[in-house]
Amino acid sequence: MAKPAALKATPGKAAPAKPASPGTGRRRRQIGGAATLGIAALTAIAVTALPIFILFAVGLLPSLAAIVIDRDRGHYLARTVAAMNLAGVVPYAIRMWEHGISLAALQQLMTSPFAWLVMYGAAGFGWVLFLGLPQITAIVLDVQAEQLRSRLEARAKTLQEEWGEDVTGEKRES
Repeated sequence: MAKPAALKATPGKAAPAKPASPGTGRRRRQIGGAATLGIAALTAIAVTALPIFILFAVGLLPSLAAIVIDRDRGHYLARTVAAMNLAGVVPYAIRMWEHGISLAALQQLMTSPFAWLVMYGAAGFGWVLFLGLPQITAIVLDVQAEQLRSRLEARAKTLQEEWGEDVTGEKRES
């Protein structure tokens, strides 16, 4: 069977490239636009509120580590650790906002061991959630399945007592 002219390979010529999937270029532009917007926002915060920028930069280091480590498709580790880490850093940013954004206030926060414990401890709790919750969920689901099985067996026994052996669906040998 002969190949169609469009599919025949000619010496010295490469095969035509596959067409790009629809929306590939648009997706890349959206990611690039988001990155540009993020960099612009970080620059604006760094220029207008340098102490808060430094607080977030130092306080969110565990989130950065989780982002670098997490290679899964859903990035659940990075999401969990970043959310908990952010929850640990934001109260100190609010405190700095309320009492004045200054390098002296930043220095006071950065020299407090309790502040470090809260910021990094919250990130650690994110790791614990990520690593421990699947096992806890599996245990809960196993217990629920066992309870359901027990209820169904009790119901089957009640039906069998009420309707006789025919309700079991098993064939009797004659």
